[in-house]
Amino acid sequence: MATAQDKKTNPANDKLELPKGYKPMTGGQMRLETPELPGHHLHWFRGTPGRLAQARQAGYTHVRTDELDINNFDLAGDALSHGSTDLGSNISVVSGEGADESGQTPRMYLMKCPDYIWDYKNGLVEKQNADTADALNGGTVGKGGAGETGNDVGKRYTGTSNSLFKPK
Repeated sequence: MATAQDKKTNPANDKLELPKGYKPMTGGQMRLETPELPGHHLHWFRGTPGRLAQARQAGYTHVRTDELDINNFDLAGDALSHGSTDLGSNISVVSGEGADESGQTPRMYLMKCPDYIWDYKNGLVEKQNADTADALNGGTVGKGGAGETGNDVGKRYTGTSNSLFKPK
């Protein structure tokens, strides 16, 4: 009968070495999942010229294939490659939608934004949301708007018991 001592691994055997990027088959894999890039926020953008230009104006730059490896879903390609299906050095994948009006398959581009710009933008959004919540709680939404009369202001709901917009 085997004892607990017999079940231990033999220290003389070689240490188990798994291939780079090993993930067991038992877990799911998200197609656009990416590892973290220290100091940056990563985001996938639809590859339309207007959307990419807007991302650049917001401080985003393209992530290059030498910076990061993504999930490789390329059926006939190199399983050990970086995962991008772009012919250039930018990381991109086919979006999975049908062809656009020009017959091209839309692409998704991985872009990065420095954390300090991301934090600044989030601060602006949080302030805007807080101002809106204060206005809703105080009953001042639309106050002084074009065409608004004093009678309109007097009939506005100003309930203060509603905690819907108060942060938890």
